[in-house]
Amino acid sequence: MGKLAEKEQILLAYYVCNFLEKNDENANELGEVLTTALGDNLTSIQRILNEQGLLSDHDRMITNEGILYIDNVLHIQSDAVERNKLAYVKDNLMTYEIELSIPEIKEYIHKHVEIE
Repeated sequence: MGKLAEKEQILLAYYVCNFLEKNDENANELGEVLTTALGDNLTSIQRILNEQGLLSDHDRMITNEGILYIDNVLHIQSDAVERNKLAYVKDNLMTYEIELSIPEIKEYIHKHVEIE
């Protein structure tokens, strides 16, 4: 069973949001989940991810580098079809038995990749 670091779990939540339909409702849901899960630590974690080039500073969304980082962590082929990325996330979380230790983020990711 693999375990993702806190930073990777947060980045995975941004990754999942990136491949959902682009609208305010999805963006707001992610913001609420991260605020609930991380509280006062959210801003500092976002700053660290931004400094590493994994999160965009201007819109607080995952960058191409962040997407490649998660693709690498989850063993998703870089040429995987974009519209199927959430299916790849689901398959790899289950195949590699990857543990998500932040309950709110786990619930968010499982909901959107359809893990019961």
